[in-house]
Amino acid sequence: MNVSDAIRTKRATRQFTDQPVPEDAIRAILNAGRRAQSSKNTQPWSFVAIRDRATLKQLSECGTYAGHLAGAAFAVALVSPDPSTRWSIAFDLGQAAAYMQLAAWELGLGSCIASIYEPEKAKALLGIPENRFFDVALSFGYPAPDQSRPSVVRKGGRRPFGEVVHWERW
Repeated sequence: MNVSDAIRTKRATRQFTDQPVPEDAIRAILNAGRRAQSSKNTQPWSFVAIRDRATLKQLSECGTYAGHLAGAAFAVALVSPDPSTRWSIAFDLGQAAAYMQLAAWELGLGSCIASIYEPEKAKALLGIPENRFFDVALSFGYPAPDQSRPSVVRKGGRRPFGEVVHWERW
């Protein structure tokens, strides 16, 4: 699958099969995040890869819409310095998250981003140091059969190109 196909067909996956993800696939996904571009090559991220079912369940309870973490084969916590200290940190984490999700999709794995609304509880659960910031996790796994998506976005699924893009000026 090329990048254009991955971008065109990628959808959020919130339900997964019980099939485990091979270690080499997990490492490839984490490496994609590690290789992401960052402002001034600061690479402000650290990742916590989580496979333990009980931990995934507990982490899913740290966000209102994070329930999909409980059913994932694994999840990745994106950890950084406090983004309020440097505006580019949030941008950089977004890059790493996107790279990991596209790498997963290429491998036939679905993913979805989760907001962590109880970061202190989640940090304690994962042993993340107090001086680090954590409010986003990604779930990964093989999409459940009812999660199949059309390969082309349905009409009305995305705003038209001409409505989004302006050339030279607004």
